[in-house]
Amino acid sequence: MTTARTEPPSVLLRWARVFAGLSLLFAGCETASTGPEATRRHELVLTAPASRLVYQRGLDGTALIPIAGYSPWPDSVLEARLSPSDPSAEPPAWQPLGRADTSGRFHHRLRVAAGWYRLEVRVQGSHGPPAAVDRVGVGEVFIVVGHSVAQGGNTHLAGAKDDRVNTIAWPPDSADQRREYERTADPRLLPPLLGAPYADDVSPAPFGNGAYFWARFAEYIAQRQDVPVLLLNAAFGGTSLEHWAKSARGESFEHGFVRAGIRMPYINLHHALRQYAAHTGVRALLADQGQNDWPEPDTSRVFAHYLAFVTQARADLDCAELAVVVNRQTPPGDRTQIRLAQERMLREVPHTFPGPDYDTLAEADRYDGIHLSTTGLSQAARLWADALTPAFFQQVRPCLPAQ
Repeated sequence: MTTARTEPPSVLLRWARVFAGLSLLFAGCETASTGPEATRRHELVLTAPASRLVYQRGLDGTALIPIAGYSPWPDSVLEARLSPSDPSAEPPAWQPLGRADTSGRFHHRLRVAAGWYRLEVRVQGSHGPPAAVDRVGVGEVFIVVGHSVAQGGNTHLAGAKDDRVNTIAWPPDSADQRREYERTADPRLLPPLLGAPYADDVSPAPFGNGAYFWARFAEYIAQRQDVPVLLLNAAFGGTSLEHWAKSARGESFEHGFVRAGIRMPYINLHHALRQYAAHTGVRALLADQGQNDWPEPDTSRVFAHYLAFVTQARADLDCAELAVVVNRQTPPGDRTQIRLAQERMLREVPHTFPGPDYDTLAEADRYDGIHLSTTGLSQAARLWADALTPAFFQQVRPCLPAQ
């Protein structure tokens, strides 16, 4: 990707403030007008969770989801229920949620089993209608990292047909905003904490390119595990593990279009972890790394670069057990040092797990020996899904939001 013309700074800053305000809103933080407006209307207002967000389930199959908002009745007693998205299902009983404070504000957490729900909250004894959010999920959350074969190009499979497959997407007509983000890495420019269907024309935050094959992969997981899925894409085409390691440490390097001074490419993962996964939790990073490191002949150096950015990611999320699923692939020219470094990650670094083996792809699946053709995209989606076995979901401990 290259930096192109941007809007004047004043326009971009206005958009940044809009996105930042929405991020606070959907994270459950108070805005200036929401509380008083709710009080005037005598309506209960929910500010969290946002629609189509998926919260990472723990090994027990449940998650604590945030429920926040405003009640026009200070110190009121609140009740909640989560109804399955299946309209034919019987609504569950209301359950205690907690109280609003003396200003009417509330922020509670509710333990919820894996599933896809309509959330309703009401004031006990109130005759007003409950506040509701459709499509709230407890399931699986993933973040993609890597180079162009992870980020996506000009060839894509269709978006997901399963309604439970989601991402956090750049808004339509946000090309200038994305270019400004690429130029500055300003997190205020990123989309707010709000889910979106993983559709044909989606641009996944913070840096993904189209539906690619990841929507198909996420659909496989949703159907096999029978849970909703949220997938983010922090990959950056044209980058190497050396770039990821140096940017993770804040070191400079020379590159034709990647700005080391703003910690690209690693800063994309940093933002995905801190702005999104810190709220939703995450099961694993899906890492397709190493192809662009072929000029480096020393396996130990490639391994050290790989370990460096993983170590920084775990520190940024404050989760030493952050799982990394490692793809393996030998670059053209039989440069085996790359695959040896990937396999060393799996042998020596805790909480790393084998992903696909792209060396099993047919010649027709990679039109230039690296990038995926349409048949390669279909194969990659299935290979990634097959790598995440039932045992993976039973044993790999996810990183969950702080209580």
